[in-house]
Amino acid sequence: MALPRPSNLDRARWRTGCREKLSEHIKSKLGISIDPSEVRLITRVEDPYSWQSLPARTHLFEKNLSKHSIGAYMELCREVGVSFEAVAKDNNLFTGPAANFTDRIAGLEAENSRLMGEVNKLKDIAAAESTFKRGAEEAANQLTAVLHAAELENQHLKRDIQKWATIAEDLRVSTADSHQHVNEAFLVLEKLKASLPSICM
Repeated sequence: MALPRPSNLDRARWRTGCREKLSEHIKSKLGISIDPSEVRLITRVEDPYSWQSLPARTHLFEKNLSKHSIGAYMELCREVGVSFEAVAKDNNLFTGPAANFTDRIAGLEAENSRLMGEVNKLKDIAAAESTFKRGAEEAANQLTAVLHAAELENQHLKRDIQKWATIAEDLRVSTADSHQHVNEAFLVLEKLKASLPSICM
């Protein structure tokens, strides 16, 4: 006779432990004693309990307990009372806190809606800041271009001023030389005029 494979033994151990954990949860939450072998994820009409879960855990309740993998058993053991819980089908049997998973889900949805609103506000602010930043960068680039053009124009003006100053200095020197030559010519003419009578005699 072939022996069971170790993986099947591990799965059986996890399944048994999971049933016991869920049975203990039903007892502590609702005060209902359910034999671990009778615990169901997909409950029957006659079962006095059912399960409520957060959306992230609904996949655990789409199969019978015996059909799950070791990973699912681990998840069930870890999340029972955290992201899913047993609730009484008959409200008179419910002995747990008044706030059940329905209230928690509603609260989480409201909080999620509020957080989404905050996220959208932050996105709008970020978009506005991004637009302002782009506008400021464009204005800075335009101003830089204007300043660069003004600097080039200033350099051209400086060169023109230097050139005209040089021309003016040359003209001044040339004019001074011309005056000197005129004065010298005038003196020569004066001397010639002074010597004309003696020559004529």
